[in-house]
Amino acid sequence: MAKSIKKAGIKNQLNSAEILKDFMPKMKNIFGDSIAKKIKPMHLKDGTLYIACLSSVLSQDLKSQENRILNELNRNYSTKVVQRLKFLE
Repeated sequence: MAKSIKKAGIKNQLNSAEILKDFMPKMKNIFGDSIAKKIKPMHLKDGTLYIACLSSVLSQDLKSQENRILNELNRNYSTKVVQRLKFLE
């Protein structure tokens, strides 16, 4: 099936959908429910994951943890699907 997905050219779309689906459980694991409730993944485009945040303070806190977040999000992939995070307030 992996060859069929690659051949159809939808691997990136599937990876994007999986990243968005797995985002909240991974953020709850890292930061707990109180922080996870205040953020939401919006979309993944060209390696950048756009994340909505309730405040600029929260955005800055998450930005300081960017490497940790990226490592967790990319953990199950052979390539670096998410390369950057962009926080939207």
